[in-house]
Amino acid sequence: MKKIFIISLVTLLLGGYALASEYTKFSRKFIRHIKDCDVYEETIASEYEDSSFKTTRKIHGWKNGYCRYTETITAPHGAYKLDCGFTEVQLDDLYEAMKDRSKKADKYTLDLYSERKNPKTGDTEYIKSGSTEIKGNRAYIVWAKYQNNPFVCRPSEITIKASEIGK
Repeated sequence: MKKIFIISLVTLLLGGYALASEYTKFSRKFIRHIKDCDVYEETIASEYEDSSFKTTRKIHGWKNGYCRYTETITAPHGAYKLDCGFTEVQLDDLYEAMKDRSKKADKYTLDLYSERKNPKTGDTEYIKSGSTEIKGNRAYIVWAKYQNNPFVCRPSEITIKASEIGK
């Protein structure tokens, strides 16, 4: 249940940020580097409803057939990290969506997942536990689709010092 909460919270954080920034979520440098999964890092600050957010995006390059990517979101009430591994097809999908700088908002039904332990093996399994409707431009929707899929991106809450919250 905690994992579904973290996934939903990350969705809300990213959703609010993307809508607040009028869909200009990605810099041209980031888009250029993600195209071929070239190593790159950027940190951006944003404001939404009188709260400060800091997002650090890091492209690690190709490892074991996946483009490794992390995103750390620091918000007034905590910090969250996404560890992602994109296939070449997924990376192409993300790149094409980011190239389209349209602000036209579309609706999309986003699947939500919950984590459970397999009682026989003890392995972690993810099962679809519902859905929610999101609204945004193509880049926002494609990123949300992958970032909220635990088979692509794994969210985690990270511990930070109280003095670091909101910086």
